[in-house]
Parts: sequence; structure tokens; C-alpha cells
Amino acid sequence: MSGRVADVPFEEESDRFHFLRSVGTELRAVLREPRGALAVTVLVVLLFFAFIFPVLDPTDPNKPGDTPKNGGITWDAPMGTDHISRDLLARNSIGLGRTIKHGFIAVFVGWVVGITIGYTAGWRGGRTDTLIMRGVDVLLAFPGIVFAILLITILGSGIFSVAVAIAFFNIPGSARLARAGVLRERERDYVLAGRCLGLSGRRILFRHVAPNTFGAFTVQVPLAIVASVLIMAALNFLGLGAELPDPTLGAIMQEGRPFMRDAPHFVLGPVLILALMLTALNFLSDVLTERLDPVRRRRV
Repeated sequence: MSGRVADVPFEEESDRFHFLRSVGTELRAVLREPRGALAVTVLVVLLFFAFIFPVLDPTDPNKPGDTPKNGGITWDAPMGTDHISRDLLARNSIGLGRTIKHGFIAVFVGWVVGITIGYTAGWRGGRTDTLIMRGVDVLLAFPGIVFAILLITILGSGIFSVAVAIAFFNIPGSARLARAGVLRERERDYVLAGRCLGLSGRRILFRHVAPNTFGAFTVQVPLAIVASVLIMAALNFLGLGAELPDPTLGAIMQEGRPFMRDAPHFVLGPVLILALMLTALNFLSDVLTERLDPVRRRRV
């Protein structure tokens, strides 16, 4: 298909990326897949638990209650209580909301910056490409968690510093992915036709080349969120994230670590929440790969 000249008008998108013209159709297709339906259902439930449940539940997550310390599951405390009698259901709900809010914003910012860098490098080429990508390679040389700790050491601990570290963590991979997409597309016939028509390079890049690279982003973003959530939980577990008593999933696990033997419910709650969210995102990424990747889609 890539070896022949397309016989469609320049303004029309490639048939390989028709999902961009029919998002609703693709969403229904994802929901028809058992894994896709399960993933979306789990994510919707978790979003409800993170953002709607705290509005409905008047319990203060930082205020000790009248229930026993490290109390088990009861009707009044469905996820038990912690070492100072705080309700773990409320704390896990708030902690999940903070993880989603800061994690997703950080991933979004990191990917926007990375994609912009990758588009610039791939489209301009030459020394600009070489200089930008060598800088990206330097960032890739650092393990994600080590680079995050380094940034937090410079910026100071706190949830904002963790979000900045997560954003930086997502820049190199998204930049390389965007650059690869531009390099693949910029020599195609529709780009040459646009240049012959006198369209500006910026218009060709963002109106025509960029949409034809979105498929790879759609597949990789859920995986990037998985990695980012794990790093955020690890940093909070190490005490480098939100300051106590503000709950995060990693901080709750850190608080419950000394009580794992006598009160396993303390740690079990955030662990199960993280496991559900990460598994759902992985399932969603797999389904999107099968739906949006032309090669795998033909096989399916």
C-alpha cells in the first residue's frame, strides 16, 4: 500500500487511520472485546471511587475515628482502619484520586513536550535532529526512578516535585516515538503534494503528518501511565512525595509496612487498587494495539 500513489484527495486522511474519523466506532469496537470492556469497566469504577465517592462520603480521611486501631473490615470501615484509627476506605479513595490527578497530568505534560520535541527533530532533520536526539539519549541513559530521585533532590520533596519528575520521565520515549512517526511519513506522496501546493511546513506537519502518527501514541500512552503510576507510588513509598498526613497510595503502603503481619488489610487495599488499575490499563493497551496497529489488525 505504501508503494503506490494514493488516489484520494490531499485533504483526506489515509485509510489506514480511518479510526481518527470515527472515534465512536472504535470505542464500540474496543468495548466489544472482552478485555476492552473489562478494562473500561474497571477504570470507570476506579474513577468513581477516586472522584465521586469522596463527595458522597463525609468521612475525614485524616481524622481518627472511634473504631479500634488497625481494626479489620467492618460495616463502618469496609477497608478497616489504620494505626491511628483513620478510615482506610476514605484514605484510599483520596489517595487514588491524588495519584490519578497528578499522575495523568504529569504524563500529559510530558507527552506534549516530548511529542513537540520529536516532531521538531524529525521534521527539521540535520543538525537540529542530531542535537535534539542526543539530548534525548542523555535523558534515556538514566533509569527512570534514579532520574526522578535526582530531580526531587534538586526541587525538594512534595507532590509537585514528583509530578515534574514523572513529566520528565515521559519526555524521552514520547520524543523518540514522535520523531520515528514523522520520519516515516514525511517522504510520503501526500507530503510532497502539499509542498507542491505551497502549503507551509508547519501546516503540513500539524494538519496532515501529525494525525497519521497518533495511532502509536494511543497504544503507548496507557503503558506510559502504568510506568508513571508505579514510579509515583514508589516515590511516595520512599517518602519523597506528598507530605503526611495527606494520603497517597504509596504513602499508605509505607505507613502500613510495620503492621503487615498483624493488620494485612492496611497494605492490601492500596496494593489491590494499584493492581486493578495497572492491569486494566495493560488490557486497554493490548486491545488498542490490536485495533489500531494495521499489521496486527490484519492478523486478527
